[in-house]
Amino acid sequence: MAQWRLYVCKKCGYKIQTEPRGFYGLMSGMFFNFKCSNCKRILKMGIGENLPQCPYCHESSGLSTWNPIEGHCPVCDGEMELFSPYFFGNAD
Repeated sequence: MAQWRLYVCKKCGYKIQTEPRGFYGLMSGMFFNFKCSNCKRILKMGIGENLPQCPYCHESSGLSTWNPIEGHCPVCDGEMELFSPYFFGNAD
């Protein structure tokens, strides 16, 4: 089950709609948020047998798991805050 919420960076305004824990499981598998330090993006990727690779810069060396509560903004390293306490979607 997953519940997506909107998070906004206090410093630069970067927005992301994601699960607070940084991962979620659906009937189609487990999905995790990764931060690519090379191209400064948050990626939502399913985990399979292969190591994850950024679909934008095609690197795997700069990937690390990420969640909006412990993680910082991928663009400016500012603090992320919950924009709304209400969730925007449910999935099971």
